[in-house]
Amino acid sequence: MESKSNEGKIGYSPMVEFSPSDILYMLKDLPDACCIFKVLTDPFGTVKDMLFLFANDKYGQLVGKPAAELVGCTYHSTVNNRDEDWIGYSYQAAILRQSSISRTYNSNFDKWFEFWAVPVFQKGFCAFIIHDVTAVKKSEESTALASNTNQLVIDCATAVSSAEFGKGVKKVLKLLGQAIEADRVYIVPTKDSIIKDVYMWLNSARNSNLPDKKAFERYDVKALWEKQLNGKNIVVINDTATLIEENEEMYNNIMAGALYRYIVVPLMDKKEKLGYLVADNYSNELDVNIVDVMESVAIFIAAEMRNKALTDDLLYLGSHDSLTGLGNRHALNQTLMLLVDMSTTVGVCYSDINGLKTVNDEQGHEAGDELLKNTADIFASVFKKKHCYRIGGDEFIVIMPEVDEDIFETMVHKLKTKLKTISVSIGYIWSSDSKNIKNIVREADEAMYGSKAEYYKTHERRHNT
Repeated sequence: MESKSNEGKIGYSPMVEFSPSDILYMLKDLPDACCIFKVLTDPFGTVKDMLFLFANDKYGQLVGKPAAELVGCTYHSTVNNRDEDWIGYSYQAAILRQSSISRTYNSNFDKWFEFWAVPVFQKGFCAFIIHDVTAVKKSEESTALASNTNQLVIDCATAVSSAEFGKGVKKVLKLLGQAIEADRVYIVPTKDSIIKDVYMWLNSARNSNLPDKKAFERYDVKALWEKQLNGKNIVVINDTATLIEENEEMYNNIMAGALYRYIVVPLMDKKEKLGYLVADNYSNELDVNIVDVMESVAIFIAAEMRNKALTDDLLYLGSHDSLTGLGNRHALNQTLMLLVDMSTTVGVCYSDINGLKTVNDEQGHEAGDELLKNTADIFASVFKKKHCYRIGGDEFIVIMPEVDEDIFETMVHKLKTKLKTISVSIGYIWSSDSKNIKNIVREADEAMYGSKAEYYKTHERRHNT
């Protein structure tokens, strides 16, 4: 069809040289499904149906009819798996002469299609071109999934580190639980294989009788998790009914009707297991990769748990005596400062071990340390550890706030009874007003030295500590 123009350039003959059959033949070999309609309207101009004027073989495959059988037939009479929205698009293209593009999912083919409805020829005629965009759709979904997943992980990492540990954990559990549409998301810290306090977010919009901490301990759910994990980074149980064979009693009593799926991720600090991150009854229809999210969030939570443990250890060492575990002088001073600003009853018991130096000299410092630890344990058993302090080599003091005088004196008597095998000089004072705590401590100290003086009336001074 090429021809030379007057200027010597290659040109083309007018389109009138192509017959309608030539054009339809070219459409027949389009790589996409294609069909041409004449719309059928009622007297009011509303499109009621469409008449096939052309359909290629690829379109025939989509609707399950040979293309030749479609031509001359109406859309409603021949297409079973039809999309009723096509009537609206045909009106827009054939009558309003406006093009439109849309996507739809075909369940028969399990594919996504993008179709173009375009006006052709003259008013009342339109064409549809259908393109398989399944691969594109999957690529878009994969990109969106990765983007949503990454953003959720970033949000969770920010939440868990944005506040002190307890508040940060609550924020991340709520954020995670809402994002994965779970009934519950929680952290089970463990130490020496013992379940400690559980941090939990619970979906208040759902009434789920989920198993609690007592149920976990009764049926040793942690052992079940470990068996399922078997060294893996995550375990996903999408149907708890599969656990009936492992432990029918446990399933029937704490899972049936309440817990139908869960995910467990161990919280690891190198090779040490700090606990577990668990999600119950999450949604399977999410625009995030829940496995990637749970594994990533578990890493951030474990890091915060490790940091908290290190901080707690430092705080403990800064306020406790390393040998006995009782409060040290720094902790005592903090307590005294608080009591000065209060007005409450308080009991003070000042004590000093008699003969500690002799024990160290004659039996060795290990024996002396053992004496100190035994004495500390007795004090802690009577007054509670949080009220007891070791403030010198052999000096102990008890600061007991908000205690009645008779109760405090009973506790001191109990202390003396328990210390029968250990020689300890004791001085104690009870006061109705803690604002004078420094004077109270001094009076208790003086009373203790009075007790020590009585001790040395019957013991040689060489035993002095």
